[in-house]
Amino acid sequence: MYTRTLAFRSLPFRSLAVLLALSLPALNLPAAALAQSRPVQAAQSQSVQAQSAPGLPGSGLWTRAGLQAATYVVLAPSLEGTPSALSPDQQKSVLSAMQRDLQGAMLRKYPGAKFVTDASTPGVISLRPVLVVPASLLPWNHFQARVELSQSAGQAVIRDNFGVLEVYSHQSDAANYLFDQLVKKLP
Repeated sequence: MYTRTLAFRSLPFRSLAVLLALSLPALNLPAAALAQSRPVQAAQSQSVQAQSAPGLPGSGLWTRAGLQAATYVVLAPSLEGTPSALSPDQQKSVLSAMQRDLQGAMLRKYPGAKFVTDASTPGVISLRPVLVVPASLLPWNHFQARVELSQSAGQAVIRDNFGVLEVYSHQSDAANYLFDQLVKKLP
């Protein structure tokens, strides 16, 4: 008699995404919404975009050596989009993690970087972390994370999109993960 067994590796990605979503009780999503979900796509990369300074990417400050030797200040982070999708406790936690983890990501990429708390320090590069929260925390929606870099020589923005499940899978390390991915885009 022939018995058919279902091997895990034979599940299509969509089914795997549905199984993963069903195992996330914190989202409390109806099964019908999960059955219609599309697979979570990999983060959509966007490169560093220079603004308001001609020749910014080629200037000495915006090179690897310039960023390695720079002094930074992390400004107050902000939530945009629909922050009400997060509870007040989650918002507070996310905002503190954004500030702390952006500084950590920069130090991992540029060990020689210095951080100060005074934004009026001469030559300092201001880093402003921003998280754009989707209207609802459904598996197919995306967060957009960005870091706005500004200094007297000009401004630059690095940004990327991350799926809700991708962020959720990193739990308490989510901000660390987001900023590590963003900082990788710097020279």
